[in-house]
Parts: sequence; structure tokens; C-alpha cells
Amino acid sequence: MADTDLTAEQQKLRDDAQATFRRVQFALQMKHPDQALRMLTPLLDRLQKSAQEEPDCLPDRLDFTDPAQAYLYLKAHPDVDPNAVKPTVAPYTDAYGIHSALLYALGRYEDAAAAIDNALRFNTADAGLYLERAMSHEAMGDFDAVERDIEAAWPLIIIATDLARYHAFRANVLVTQGKYELAAAHYAVYEDFDPDDVYADPHAELHELAHASGRGHKLAHLSSTEAAQRLKRAGENYGPSKLAVDTMQELLNDTLNAGKFDDARYVAAGLWAITHFDGWKTLLDKLDELASLSADERRDRANEFLAKAAQDEKDGDANA
Repeated sequence: MADTDLTAEQQKLRDDAQATFRRVQFALQMKHPDQALRMLTPLLDRLQKSAQEEPDCLPDRLDFTDPAQAYLYLKAHPDVDPNAVKPTVAPYTDAYGIHSALLYALGRYEDAAAAIDNALRFNTADAGLYLERAMSHEAMGDFDAVERDIEAAWPLIIIATDLARYHAFRANVLVTQGKYELAAAHYAVYEDFDPDDVYADPHAELHELAHASGRGHKLAHLSSTEAAQRLKRAGENYGPSKLAVDTMQELLNDTLNAGKFDDARYVAAGLWAITHFDGWKTLLDKLDELASLSADERRDRANEFLAKAAQDEKDGDANA
């Protein structure tokens, strides 16, 4: 994506937005979502005006918050010329994402979902947006909408905790459909991607599901290994999509070739977290070992490791 030159007024809008985000986050930390919303509202008014004016009203203006999102978008839209896509002036993804979180905290779930719709106008490659909207739809009891949201999110998920959230939401959808054993399998693999239980308590969910379904010990103590196999046999999603892995590999290759080894290490760590493939862990260790070499030596050696890891993963998929 090519960048865009900013006028003084446009730069001021960006700077004001970042200052507003900091104040809003502080208000949220102090558990004052109503005050935070009042702080954010004037910025939202300015963003609404900016979205109706050039350049942000043009269809080639998008607001990715992470390089991987741009890669995902372009990989999912191979007919799009990368040089034709330009960033927006205003930070719509962050602003509307924060807006949604505030509305959710205030119990305004329908409005929270609508705020995510606003963000998706400028960024369709952020899996987290779909998952946030799923949370609002779940709070409204609309599990058909939850299912649509999480299945739209899944191909784009490149963060391990987002995979965990996907499995938790999918489990809840399946419970409403009476598919208790598949729901239990999704809960059982949750900690493969969120071992700290940041977003859910899968053990409590499994015990509650076992009690509610009358299946007792069989569901409450399902292992993640058995659960993953069960999901695959049933045609359910487990782990990342091919699009997500291919995109991360491409980003990793580009960061290595550019000599951006800190960025490469970050991407490799993400690949390891979502795939648990030992080759990516080995690459992480090798990147640490290469720190003392020259930039050219690091790049050549890292590319050797990358090619081997990618081939080993393909061989592993073929034998699975």
C-alpha cells in the first residue's frame, strides 16, 4: 500500500485522535464508560465528516492497523493492484472499535454491532472486528448472526487468542443447536490458543455443558488432542486457515528479505502460536542465534531456515 501525504489539518486530526484514544482508555480503566463515550463523541463527529470527503470517501482508501491485514486483504483479492490501495487519513478502525467497546460496556449491544459495521467499511481484513460484533450479537441472543460473524472471521485469524475466541463462540453456537459433543470439542481445544484463559474459562464451560447435557464425565474431561481429532472428522474448523498461514509466511519472508529481523521474529512467534508447528519454534531460536551476524548473513541464513520450515510444514500437512 502506498502512503499518502497529509495536510496540516489532516495530521492534526490524526494527532487529536491518538490523544483522544489515550484519554478514553484511561476513563475505561477507571470503569467510567459513560464518561469515555462523551470524550469520544466529538472525534466520531469529525470522523463522520472526514469519511464523506476526499480522500477517505474514495473506494481505494482502507484503514489497516497491522501490516498483516494489508497482506491478508491483498491475498484475498488477487485482482487488486497493491499500489492502488492507499491508507485513509482518519483512524476509523481504532475509533469505531473503541466506540463499539464502550457501547457494549453500557449494554447498548445493537449500537455496538453497528459501530463495528462502520469499522468494516474501511477494514474487512481484521478478524477481531467480526469477533467483537459476534460478542454483541451473542449478548442479544442472535446466534445466527454470531455464526455468520465468526465464520467471516475465521479465514482471517492470525492471532492465537482470536482463534481461542472463535472456538468459544463456535461452541456456544453449537450448544444452541443441541450439538453438545461438538460444542465440548471446541471448548476442549480453547487452551491450545489461549492457555491463560484470557477470554473464557473452558473448564467451567465444559463442566456446565456436561451437567446440562447429561453426558457427565465424558464431556467434562475431553482432552484437547481427542477434541481436535473429533473436530477435523466432523469438518469443523480447528486452528488457522490456509489463507492465514500462507499470508503470515509471505509476510515473514518479506521481513527477512528486508532485514527487519525484529519484525520477522514477531511474525514467526505468531506462526508458532497459531500452528504449534515445531519448525516455527526452531526458526525463532535460530533468529535469536543470528543476532551476532551481519545483516546479509542473517538474511541468507534465515531464508534457509524459512524455506526448510515451510517445506517441513507442507510435508506434515500431507502426512496428516
